[in-house]
Amino acid sequence: MKAMSVDRRTFIKAASVAAGGSLAGAQTAGRPNVLVIQPDQHRGMTMRCSGDDQAITPNLDRLAANGIRFSHMASSSPVCTPFRGTMQTGLYCHTHGLVRNNLRLDPSLETFAEVFAQAGYATGYIGKWHLDGGSPKGTGGYIPDEGGRRQGWQEWQGYEKGHEFFEVWKFSEQREKVRLEGYDWEPIWQTDEMLDFAQRHGSANRPWLYYLGYGPPHLPMQCPEEDLARFPADKFELPPDLAGRFDPDVEREVRELWQMYYGQVYAIDREVGRVVEGLRRLGQLDNTIIFYVSDHGDRLGSHTGPDGKLRGKGAPYTTAFRVPMIVHWPAKIAGGQVCDALVSSVDLAPTLLDLAGLPIPGAMQGDSQAGWCLEGRGPRNSAVYLGLGDEEKRGWRGFWDGNQVYSEGMYPVLYDHDKDPHEMRNLYSESARAASTHERLVELAEQTRDPLESLIAQRAWPG
Repeated sequence: MKAMSVDRRTFIKAASVAAGGSLAGAQTAGRPNVLVIQPDQHRGMTMRCSGDDQAITPNLDRLAANGIRFSHMASSSPVCTPFRGTMQTGLYCHTHGLVRNNLRLDPSLETFAEVFAQAGYATGYIGKWHLDGGSPKGTGGYIPDEGGRRQGWQEWQGYEKGHEFFEVWKFSEQREKVRLEGYDWEPIWQTDEMLDFAQRHGSANRPWLYYLGYGPPHLPMQCPEEDLARFPADKFELPPDLAGRFDPDVEREVRELWQMYYGQVYAIDREVGRVVEGLRRLGQLDNTIIFYVSDHGDRLGSHTGPDGKLRGKGAPYTTAFRVPMIVHWPAKIAGGQVCDALVSSVDLAPTLLDLAGLPIPGAMQGDSQAGWCLEGRGPRNSAVYLGLGDEEKRGWRGFWDGNQVYSEGMYPVLYDHDKDPHEMRNLYSESARAASTHERLVELAEQTRDPLESLIAQRAWPG
């Protein structure tokens, strides 16, 4: 991980990101296309290729088998807005300022889409944005193309928030929601839009970057019935931290949550298959980098507290912060690779830019993982830094080193995954062990220039 080299409030972005704008002398011939597929709330362990035999994910498994899967990928700030700010900028949430949901991304911060646009790429975005200050009442939230609020994304089918998977709509030129006839499952329409974008720009011999933001497996509890039928609720083998923990009525609810979640993941997997096949038919698959990642996971009953909430994220639990990361590029990336290097969401933007041969802005705090993809070697972090919240609102900071999960503040936890993979015994109160982990946390706060560094060192967390 890299320390922040410039103050985020004084960082000046390049002058133009208009459609068709490019860096002087930029050469786009032969450049790879880039597709980011980012479902909302897909936890990293819920794929067959990552060891979950109850998941049905043949297309994701195939994508991983023909590319590289990063088995230790963490969302550094595992909730929607903070992750998305990090994904766009390559900065920690305490640097870009989006330390919780429903805040607006500073337009002066450079995004990876702007770098691509300046290099002559066509850029397009579809799905939930959640970087414009939160949604008005109801769903949707139109984001105008003014003041840099679309952050370098030229063709725009984004909205602030959504989560209406059966009611498929888009915004009209009058900023009104228009129901789309012929669609009753939003991801199908989104896939169709993405393939249309690829066809148009491929025909024009222009390289493209597209962000495909599927809504499931986030709430609401909506999933095609035929997909739910593949996952009978009473057939799940619950993990040790859930099995026998709840009374029968609550366990039934947990099982129904799992049924819905696994059905939604399966439905997204089907769309991944349509994407791959569509790019193959267009003759673009070999030279398209497909980057599959999610913003955070879902507890699905794990770590249920006194409030009784079964679902959740935004916490230093592996069910919440571990997310999938698959990179597929047949022209350059050898298949069958599984990388166990610790990777964080600050690494995503630098990796995308590096793979495409574009410059990485010096402000970005992450490390490119392109070396692992292309050469089988790359950076190895001893731990990844995690956290949410700031001086004004109590939050938490922690780290994961591939075995230990440690956090202070709102979530005082210490788990040893070698001995306790389901996080059933919190070791935080064992003071001798917690002391050394505290010092490690302070070092990480210093390295990342976290404004909370002095408070972390004093254990003086905001109330």
